[in-house]
Amino acid sequence: KEGHEKNGLSASEAAERLAKYGPNKMTEKDKVTIWQRIWHQINNVLVYVLLTVAVVSLVQATALPSDDPQQQFSSWFQVALILGVITLNTWIGIYQEGNAEEAADA
Repeated sequence: KEGHEKNGLSASEAAERLAKYGPNKMTEKDKVTIWQRIWHQINNVLVYVLLTVAVVSLVQATALPSDDPQQQFSSWFQVALILGVITLNTWIGIYQEGNAEEAADA
């Protein structure tokens, strides 16, 4: 088993190692799905706080009686604005993550 540095492995030794260890290639990591990327972006405390505020505003807009249409519009606008900010933040995060992954693969 000596002399591998100069002559390489014998055919039988190479076959034995191939059977024991498998082919000499790098393993590819699993691709991240779009759902995993979305979850990664929205699974943080700030998004939970924003969603809580959106739910409170939604309750104000629908369940609480209000004679003031301006107040009701304001509550609906807050819900739309908060959900829009969360959506935009998620989209930007997924886009940047995809660009970083492509750069790392290059």
